[in-house]
Amino acid sequence: MILNIEALSRRYQELRAAEDSKDRIIEDLLENIKQLGSKHAKAVDDYDDQKRATSSLREDIKKYKLDIDAMKRGQDKLSFVSVIVDGDGMNVRRSVLPTVDSSNFPQFLESLVQDGKHGGDRAARRLIEASDDHVQNTEPAAPSNTCYKIRVYANVAGLTKAYRGDKILDYDQDLTSFIQGFNKAHPLCDFVDVGDGKECCDVKMRALLERDLVDIHCQRVLFCASADNGYAPVLRQYRGSSRISLVEGPPFARDMKELASDFKTTSFPSVFMARKLNETQRASSGSVSTATSTTTTISSGSPTPNYASAAAKPAPALQFPFPPAKGRQEPMISLRLSLYVNDLDQRVDWPLKTSPKQTVASLKARKLCNRFHILGDCPYGIFCSHEHGIAPSRQEVVDLMYIARSSPCGEGVYCRDVKCLSGHRCAFGESCINKQECRFDSSMHAVALDNFNRIEEYPLD
Repeated sequence: MILNIEALSRRYQELRAAEDSKDRIIEDLLENIKQLGSKHAKAVDDYDDQKRATSSLREDIKKYKLDIDAMKRGQDKLSFVSVIVDGDGMNVRRSVLPTVDSSNFPQFLESLVQDGKHGGDRAARRLIEASDDHVQNTEPAAPSNTCYKIRVYANVAGLTKAYRGDKILDYDQDLTSFIQGFNKAHPLCDFVDVGDGKECCDVKMRALLERDLVDIHCQRVLFCASADNGYAPVLRQYRGSSRISLVEGPPFARDMKELASDFKTTSFPSVFMARKLNETQRASSGSVSTATSTTTTISSGSPTPNYASAAAKPAPALQFPFPPAKGRQEPMISLRLSLYVNDLDQRVDWPLKTSPKQTVASLKARKLCNRFHILGDCPYGIFCSHEHGIAPSRQEVVDLMYIARSSPCGEGVYCRDVKCLSGHRCAFGESCINKQECRFDSSMHAVALDNFNRIEEYPLD
């Protein structure tokens, strides 16, 4: 058999090409396996890294949870509920008797106020208990160890007058022992006397409300001033807040009633009255003319008014608000403060028809508070060193005016305050033999008394 070289060569080349293709396939498979192995190894490494990271993250999460729980426990220890009570709004003045405007605040129950120190203690404890009941009912998950910060702001002198006017306190009683009992009941119970002036209380109430609401430890604010429309604007910005509760004593005022539906509301009948204190004013049987700025006019046949003739004239008959003592009839005495100015623009103290010197001295020795018994108010309130007790008679009030004039006015002869009780002229005038040592300065010794005009009048009854 003769082989065809060319055919063999062709077949060999074909075989060789097939072998080469097989080798390339094997090489490609091996390379692919190698690459897959690398990828697998990398995937295994990545998996191990992820596993380690996940484990580490789990540990971190566990640690953070423990930290958060510890922080929450710590926060729970510091958490508190703020109970803010507006005890102000006592716009007390004396026209006849103190006119009481008690619409602004919740009043403590009669039995608590009358029980003095024990009543104050019970009031504080009841307020804490009532607040806790409300919080537990509103937030069942609330910490059981939540503390309650009680802050009552009040014009104590005005509040005292209100309770006296409502016959809850006798005239010689005050709120000192009640407040002491309230403050001693718990370290976080404070009854604060803010003094006279509505804004004194409002500013503190608003500031405390705003501060508590940004305090993360403050769980809830119980706002006990819902009968005062003045708080509507500040509460309106927190409308819908789940952290504010309005406590109703007397009925909600109009603006507050509109807001009440946006807050949790409650009432504490075991602590506060549901009514207002009586807004009474015992009217005088005699009519009182309105004080106006007038000038004394003289007819051609009348003599020019002077200090001596004025003192000689009897005072017009006007009723005084307080009844005379039993078994004694007193003349009707005018009780008004008048501002007189002479031709030199100097203030002239209108002469008073006083009692005999010995009677005035005896009255002075009693150390009555001149301002309280004449004007019906005293900036020192219950801390005044002078007597605020039983009201003096009509004539004694006139004598108190005379006594008050023994202290010189700091504004001197140019004082224009019609309600100023101080003296504007030395009683001895230029005849004073102690001018150098006299408490009245030289200008207050040389006040002309020939002609003077009444420019303002302030009735006391």
